[in-house]
Amino acid sequence: LGLAAALGHMSSLAPTPTSLTCFHSLRPPLLTVQAYLERLRAYMGCSLECYVIALIYVDRVIERHRHFAVSVLSCHRLILCGLVLAAKFNDDVFYANEYYAKVGGLKLRELNNLEHRMLKLLDFRLFVRPAEFEAYRRGTSKVLAGTPAAAAAERAPKGATAEASLRPCDVN
Repeated sequence: LGLAAALGHMSSLAPTPTSLTCFHSLRPPLLTVQAYLERLRAYMGCSLECYVIALIYVDRVIERHRHFAVSVLSCHRLILCGLVLAAKFNDDVFYANEYYAKVGGLKLRELNNLEHRMLKLLDFRLFVRPAEFEAYRRGTSKVLAGTPAAAAAERAPKGATAEASLRPCDVN
């Protein structure tokens, strides 16, 4: 939940992009960020830590490439790609990209291209220091605090738990 709130906040702050990237949809996805993350959570099988690490990867891309902005057109692909990289780098067990592509609503080739592009944008630096991880984990908790979703989560009983038109991604 905190990740969806953080991504939603990032999207709301994004200026109108002057140039679209391969991570941008041609039109807004049908699923909200929250619904998309719920789908990913239900089917990806990655650890909860991967969601924090994926947010770190997205933030690193933005920090390293100032022209890059998270928007309603790009956040779905960015977080999917970040989760795939986080699962492969941090989890002992992960699925093939063919599975992740189906879960994320992309074609296999598109996910492969996005993954390669994100790796290049990150300069292949996927290691996250424990202090950085903890700072982001706390930050996503703070973003969530005070939202209607947080209030609902506090009331919940313990233990409760589309493919859009794609832009080509040049990885050269």
